[in-house]
Amino acid sequence: MTVHVTRAALMGAVGSFALLIATDAAAQNAAASTESAPQAAETIVVRGSRPIFESDRAALQVQRNAPALVSVLSADEAGRLADQNIADAVSRLPGVAVEKDQGQSRYVNLRGQPRRWVTYSIDGMSVVSPEGRDTRFDNVPTAIASQVSVNKAITPDMSGDTVAGNINIRTRSAFDYRGRRITGGLSLGQVELGGGREIDASLVVADRFFDGKLGLLAQASFYEREMVTDNWETDPYLRPGSTTSGIDRRPGSETRRWAREYENKPYRLTRGNISGSVRADWRPTEQDSFFAQSVYSQFTDIELRNNYIFRFDNGATNTPNTACSGTVTPITTSAANDFCAGNLPNKGTVYGVQMNWNFRTGDIKEYIFTNTIGGKHARFGWDIDWRLNFTETEDGQDLTGTPTFQSPTTVTSRPTVDYDFTDVRNNTVRLFNTVLTGTTRSKGAAVSSVEAFPMLFTDIIDAEGGDLTAAWTGKFDASRDISLFGAEATLKLGGLYTTRDKKRRLTQYRARPADFTAAGVALPTYNDFAIDTAFKGEYALGYTFRYYSGDKVRDFVQSLKDRRIGSYQDGSGEYFEVTEDIAAAYAMATVKQDWGSVIFGGRVERTENTSKALPIIGGVRVLTQLKSDDTLFYPSVHVNYDLNEEMKVRLSLNSGAARPDFDDLAANFSIDDAPGTITGGNPEAKPEKSVGFDAYFEWYMKSQGYFQIGFYYKDIKDALFTQSGTFGSTILNTPDRDRSGYNFTTVRNGGDGKLMGVEVAFNHTIEELVESMNGPDWLEGFGIRLSANFNDSEINVPAVGTAPLRVVDLPGASDVVTNVGLTYEKYGLSARIAYQYRTKWLQSVGGYTTVNGVLVPDGNGDIYWNDSESLSVSARYELNDNIELTFDGVNLADSPGRRFADSELNPIEYETFGPRYMVGVRFKY
Repeated sequence: MTVHVTRAALMGAVGSFALLIATDAAAQNAAASTESAPQAAETIVVRGSRPIFESDRAALQVQRNAPALVSVLSADEAGRLADQNIADAVSRLPGVAVEKDQGQSRYVNLRGQPRRWVTYSIDGMSVVSPEGRDTRFDNVPTAIASQVSVNKAITPDMSGDTVAGNINIRTRSAFDYRGRRITGGLSLGQVELGGGREIDASLVVADRFFDGKLGLLAQASFYEREMVTDNWETDPYLRPGSTTSGIDRRPGSETRRWAREYENKPYRLTRGNISGSVRADWRPTEQDSFFAQSVYSQFTDIELRNNYIFRFDNGATNTPNTACSGTVTPITTSAANDFCAGNLPNKGTVYGVQMNWNFRTGDIKEYIFTNTIGGKHARFGWDIDWRLNFTETEDGQDLTGTPTFQSPTTVTSRPTVDYDFTDVRNNTVRLFNTVLTGTTRSKGAAVSSVEAFPMLFTDIIDAEGGDLTAAWTGKFDASRDISLFGAEATLKLGGLYTTRDKKRRLTQYRARPADFTAAGVALPTYNDFAIDTAFKGEYALGYTFRYYSGDKVRDFVQSLKDRRIGSYQDGSGEYFEVTEDIAAAYAMATVKQDWGSVIFGGRVERTENTSKALPIIGGVRVLTQLKSDDTLFYPSVHVNYDLNEEMKVRLSLNSGAARPDFDDLAANFSIDDAPGTITGGNPEAKPEKSVGFDAYFEWYMKSQGYFQIGFYYKDIKDALFTQSGTFGSTILNTPDRDRSGYNFTTVRNGGDGKLMGVEVAFNHTIEELVESMNGPDWLEGFGIRLSANFNDSEINVPAVGTAPLRVVDLPGASDVVTNVGLTYEKYGLSARIAYQYRTKWLQSVGGYTTVNGVLVPDGNGDIYWNDSESLSVSARYELNDNIELTFDGVNLADSPGRRFADSELNPIEYETFGPRYMVGVRFKY
């Protein structure tokens, strides 16, 4: 369809319609009046819509009018965000990096800060993720969202329980549309690695009734992907200088890292999510409105994992190298992990390797079910907003069957393994028979199949349970216009009360060889579960294997239960329950000036925690209950200075805190009286606190361009780390034993640090430039999006044992995070190429010790994710006003997931997933 319109009419129509789905009524009216300003009456020819332009325009309008620093994503005119889940979607925004699992974006690092410091809300109501403080966003499909806001500077009317920022998802309402609305789509595709299928479907239906006063909306989505992974892992690393027999203690061992084991995990996965929501809005008068809403989102992970582990200890040996010198410390000369035994840490041969096989069959479900009723009213000069919410989430941990096997002790029944770790991207092993002549071991014939070696059944486990969280929340806000300091101002007051309860339940069924013997039943072998399916990956394993059938494992476990072979295990040791009650109140004022506004105020939050668990004390499980509380005050000041109609400066001084995770607060102590040690949660752990400063310059160009540059700084106190120290409490004492002086390893406050960085973003099209140069029409459709963050962070790790205080990067902080996007919109075609890159970052802080005056990792030490990149392509072509065709290509760079321990020379994991491609159709009526 080709139409002739003026540029003014085109911009006004497109802009105003986009804003209808992205902003509230006030923002819509302001934007509409801006876009209806007189412009040159130049006639142009245009075909179709500009969904990228529309959504960007709506997002920038909300961002510009926001009271504090925020980045915004808005759905396009068809109600669609470009990516499948919220983590992928926000990763396009400045300051956002993502952590992935199985190649799928899951967690968010906001401006170089740990994922646990990012909070999540739906329509302004805080939601606890199924996992707890580590907010997962892969379980939230973008299909439920009309807009996503990444709030980087928190105002007093937002929860103070955040350090990095808050990600708020605005869901759809029937009042987002002018009348009846039906939109949806269906896409089908394939994953290149393994050839699995992919499907993505969504539907939204909305309408208004009773003279437009009642709006009803229903939404549903379904996504599923079949995939495999290529994987190897080389870890854990043995501690230099250990007194354990067989570990290298020769001179210079401090610089040598020996891996205890090598393993492969060829996964077969079916991952997906479903969502559904319903919402009713009633606006009986201009002064009153009510709504009721339910949103359900579920993440599913059906996992089949073959796991082959090759242990280089536990009886594995090597022939001593008689030419080696330096025997200052006695050692078992036949040990495999010994520099003087003929091997190197990255290459060698090990005789009589113990193999462990385990086959994990998971049927994991995570869900979020949130229900809200609320209203807005204008009474007595006040604008009143109230909401009541109930949210339930569950982190499912079901394993429908995990059979395990192990090598026999006979040396000749175990393989000889050549290992080659010289290529940090491609650690490999090759298998041979082990020949025993007297006491001398040697390499026999090469073996191609890992199943050629006998494996003894160890046990089979079936587990069901997970972490269930329930939360009730009431929220009240009231605002009115006042005069303050001789200027117009808005006063806003409010309060919140929420009570959350998280409990873990776990039941486990286990059958061991003795159970089969007692029942007179033969032990299972791998043949009972194996299937003849060709290897779906591409990695050169160095051996062949057979997959197993998840259905066979499930049926086998059920038959054991039916015949009462095995038994249910006592799961009370896994039980914990943490209750959290939060009462909050705030006051803030927005003072309006000719040049902009100043927002200042504070929020106070009182938190009370109660923790229950059933630790074993003196051989008996005892219900243990501990309580803690804290009261925190969060002041903030935000200055918005308009340099002119297009440019503004934002300054912010703010504060926040991140509470310890529920697991960390649990009183689930594990006691070992022999050495006098205790491990477990720490109900006394306090929030991690921060004070931040932001200074940003924003340029909203009239021609739909945008430029931003900003500086941010955070001072961090009381960061949490796993540390050891004296228990110091009598709660675990018994009449015969005082445990208050035991060594207690738990999460403790103690680290201080800082984060500073620079954020740069630029969006623009070249339409005006092409026009000014009289270039060809087709060239006008190109646009570019650029953003980058440059971080410098440090956090103190308290001294532990012989390890002194250390300074490391803040977990989750890459030095550089970049996004590059190229867009094209012309002639009904809308396309995007997006590239993301982040440098290495610290995943977790490990233990260290001093050996011969050298600080060395105690095991793996600090664990890092290596640098990674992502490349995707999406395109859509509008056939007419109602139908468009779509294409998506994801993970086109096939960037691997790579982790290393302490140094890039010590890789611990390498995993690839393959590109994915989808084609589909979308409709709107």
